[in-house]
Amino acid sequence: MPRRLLSRLPALFIALAFGCGGNGLPDADIVLPDGGGPMVDGGTGLPDSGIGGGGLSLDRLVPEFGPYSGGNAVVLRGRGFDDEAQVRFGGRDVQPADHRLIDDRRLEVIAPAGEVGPVDVEITVGGETVTLENGYTYEPIYVDPDSGAVAGGTFVTITGSGTNFQDGDTVTFGRTACTDVTVVSPTVITCRTPPSAAGTVDVTVTDAEDGSEIAATDAYTYYDSTDPFSGGLGGGSIEGAININVIDATTGAPVPDAYAIVGEDLSTVHQGLTDSLGQITFSGPDIMPPATVHISKFCYERTSVVAFDARDVTVFLIPWMDPMCGMGDPDPPPAGRGRNGSFIEGELIWYGPNEMGPNPWGNVPEARPGWTRVAYVYTTAINLFAVTRDPRYGNPDPAAGGSIHRVLETPTGILGYPYSIFARPAGLAVYALAGLENDADGRFVPYVMGVGRNVLAGPGETVSGVDVVMNIPLDHYLEVEVTELPMEARTGPDRFRLRADIDLGGEGVIVPIVNDIDLNTLRRRDASRAFRFVSQPSLEGALADGRYRVEAGWFSGDFDGQPYTVAVENGVTAIDSTLIMGGYLGIPNPTAPGFGERIPDDRVLRWDADGATPDLNIVIIVDSTGNPAWRMFLPGNVREAPIPDLSSIEGLDDLNPGFMTWAVFAVSIPGFEFDEFRYEYLNSRFWSRWAVDYFSAQR
Repeated sequence: MPRRLLSRLPALFIALAFGCGGNGLPDADIVLPDGGGPMVDGGTGLPDSGIGGGGLSLDRLVPEFGPYSGGNAVVLRGRGFDDEAQVRFGGRDVQPADHRLIDDRRLEVIAPAGEVGPVDVEITVGGETVTLENGYTYEPIYVDPDSGAVAGGTFVTITGSGTNFQDGDTVTFGRTACTDVTVVSPTVITCRTPPSAAGTVDVTVTDAEDGSEIAATDAYTYYDSTDPFSGGLGGGSIEGAININVIDATTGAPVPDAYAIVGEDLSTVHQGLTDSLGQITFSGPDIMPPATVHISKFCYERTSVVAFDARDVTVFLIPWMDPMCGMGDPDPPPAGRGRNGSFIEGELIWYGPNEMGPNPWGNVPEARPGWTRVAYVYTTAINLFAVTRDPRYGNPDPAAGGSIHRVLETPTGILGYPYSIFARPAGLAVYALAGLENDADGRFVPYVMGVGRNVLAGPGETVSGVDVVMNIPLDHYLEVEVTELPMEARTGPDRFRLRADIDLGGEGVIVPIVNDIDLNTLRRRDASRAFRFVSQPSLEGALADGRYRVEAGWFSGDFDGQPYTVAVENGVTAIDSTLIMGGYLGIPNPTAPGFGERIPDDRVLRWDADGATPDLNIVIIVDSTGNPAWRMFLPGNVREAPIPDLSSIEGLDDLNPGFMTWAVFAVSIPGFEFDEFRYEYLNSRFWSRWAVDYFSAQR
């Protein structure tokens, strides 16, 4: 499977089930640098021609460009490579674990984040280093998602570094203008893609005032079938044929001998097994929309796509982690090259009368008895809301490795108060909160903050001199009024949780958590009055391009369980005013079978819900063995999920008898078209509204 595909399969796709843990964010497990000195040039004495002694050479990179955020696969071409090679972009190491040797002339790496513009690329093998000058160019924007159907209409977000997007700016894909262009902030702009022929195109943002352009080369790919990397539906309307492609979700390999059927009539001619490439095609005059397909293979979760109109269908089957399938208690993988974290250090600076030395914390009140003046330093979190819908887990512990992320008024540094933090290697921002801390229980009351922008940290690197000016008073508020709630489900919800984080675009999200308390989370049992977030900054100065991401959920129980319904608003600038959040999706409510009852004779699960109609329904079934038994994707207006009995097919079983659990995830996605569904949309960062409930039944 191409690394691009493996990296893009959303964590939520794998974990959207019951009892699944983890968050799919590998950087949470990065380790401390080993403390050794940086790798140095091998001392060949040769000019930077790309040719060194011992046969080591670096000729070119494919591609030679990529987003400033890094994270994309790049293949180095040359000779003399081995599996201990170390690559650097602009002096920043590639993570050791992000090297994959193809052969001695090709090495694939994942580019680190970098400064916009051309950079030198180095490779070190066995103490010898060669350099390709200006071998790679970091581009100032990236597009998410970076692919879509030739018909256009895909809702995309363009994020920039150092940009100044403003109303009136235009966006073109190739030579055709985007539609529905919305400037969210100076660094974020959204639009819908125009139609295009299949292939890759440049993406360009043109300034409305002076006509200057910011471009990214080959930044978006149009496909005329299903997305080869994200799977799902595509290829246009059904015209007497459906092409099915089945892929193993964990390995990316084709799944041969998977059973596929169109509809639920087991006497149909439109059924069969996939070939060695995991493919099968059904054709005939009776193949017409809306169509439903079911895919099944022993030791895999079954998958169904219901009521669609698309010629090409690509599904990812999830294998059972079960000993009977050869997947239980696998041997641990061999030790790899691992990942390294970064250190960031500098001083917290207060303005005051001392121009050449530290100033007192004049914008923090004097501490009362039992309280202490203190500041905490963090980095922005990864801008990814997957599985837990909580970005904080993308960061390691800032205090790891003896770092100083809790800062007191003493000791002092040259101009301020020194700090050092452990961080994930990335392009990010550093922020600090200063206030009063209760000596007994650790309760923290913030009064002022500071932000250091555009920090680039490479693996194993210590970034020094990142001073943070503490000049942003936290004297504003953000108020949220929750309206248009759906009717209650059978046993809830019964409490609200609201969270407001500051999105800095490509640099990540400010999620203020001090002493394990989320300062920007509010909980309450009723919504009769507005929710007010206090101690908020003004979106000016260092935060001028910041926008709030507000999530307002109605949950059940003390642990924010199901049933629940959630609304998200991005791009919020409503400081010192009230944000109205409504349009909640109704919570799914089972009608057949009723709760705890046997599945109906026609083997169709049915449910209803009030409130707005979602764009997508996802049904998941776990049978009495505890294995994930079935996953179904349905249009938002379809609330019937058929589960055919496939036990008459050789090698296949029916759902195991006994109690089973089934769940419905109702989801709204801006710009979504079900007949162009992609697995990428299972990542909740694309969701604006969702509602969930689990049910019990018997087979």
